[in-house]
Amino acid sequence: MNFPEPISRRQWLISGGASLAGLALSSRLLNFEAQAQMTPERLAAVAPVKARLSLNENPFGPSPAALAAMLANLSAGKACRYPYGEVNELIDLIAKKEGVAPENIVLSVGSGEILETVGGLFGRMKGEAIYASPGYLQLPSAVTANGGKVIPVPVNARQEHDLDAMAAQVVGASSVVYVANPNNPTGTVVDTAALAEFVKEVSKKAFVLLDEAYLDIADNYAGRTLVGLVHEERNLLVARTFSKIHGLAGMRIGYGVTSRKFAAQLRNGALGTLTSPSIAGAVASLQDTGFVAASRTKIVAEKAKLLALLRELGRPYAESQTNFVFFQTGRPHAEVHAAMFKESVSIARAFPPMNDWARISIGLPEENALARAALRKVLG
Repeated sequence: MNFPEPISRRQWLISGGASLAGLALSSRLLNFEAQAQMTPERLAAVAPVKARLSLNENPFGPSPAALAAMLANLSAGKACRYPYGEVNELIDLIAKKEGVAPENIVLSVGSGEILETVGGLFGRMKGEAIYASPGYLQLPSAVTANGGKVIPVPVNARQEHDLDAMAAQVVGASSVVYVANPNNPTGTVVDTAALAEFVKEVSKKAFVLLDEAYLDIADNYAGRTLVGLVHEERNLLVARTFSKIHGLAGMRIGYGVTSRKFAAQLRNGALGTLTSPSIAGAVASLQDTGFVAASRTKIVAEKAKLLALLRELGRPYAESQTNFVFFQTGRPHAEVHAAMFKESVSIARAFPPMNDWARISIGLPEENALARAALRKVLG
């Protein structure tokens, strides 16, 4: 696949015009989920509430080792220095974890920066983004902001990516096929063998971006990740983040694993850089081998209580492998959203066309208890 020549940061902003600049800057100021459709209702969703369960954060927070490392970094007076040495240590650790060379790793300000950069690239090529609907919109939005088009493909009856239908939409080399596994907002995963075959075949004709932001939370992460499919000839990027299971959403750290050629192009077009404290936190979190498993256990235990309530209330839900649950409310989303907010619980925005479904994140035990009581009152 022939990509455009790499461009500088200045050229990147100029080529995208005001639309890309506005998109990039706004997403740095607010999480993409929070700034989408910024209606009064959306503003209320990110206002102070007793239980903010709308943005899929890990409320159990980062590893104690990561917290200590970030504080030590600041105490050591490193805030006035560029983190060149630290960033190389982080890249080496990630490369070792993923089983690739450091040149295959590209760091980003959260994995969202990668989604925007890739989307902007294909938009400039007048390409198209093929993605599941409902799904996460950061990459498709960047495509349209830069002159491309999008092709939403409805999820199947199990709320999973319909891989056959998505493959049928690939008609040109300027396509990017975006697969979030697990999907957001449905929380479902795709059969690993089927997804691997899909990636192998589709990447011969188009670029595949596999978003594994939530995969650390899923059962059998090691058996589900497809980072092993990355090699120099395959048109594939696997996006990862420290925002979810690592509890570092506020520190904005993500990365992609891809070919050396495409990694170099992404680095050249990147819009942001990581801070010294965030790098220190990410390094420490990777080295704290027991933290991820412990965090996952807490999330799964709290999620089980919510699923039990939904079954009691007779509310269908998607089989979640994430830290959120997507369920059918039986009422317009706007009504449920407003009613939950009155109970001091914020849930996620609507995800058309499934306008009688809602997504709720897993929070701290006391937040989840409040949310369950509110759901019993609103839906019961």
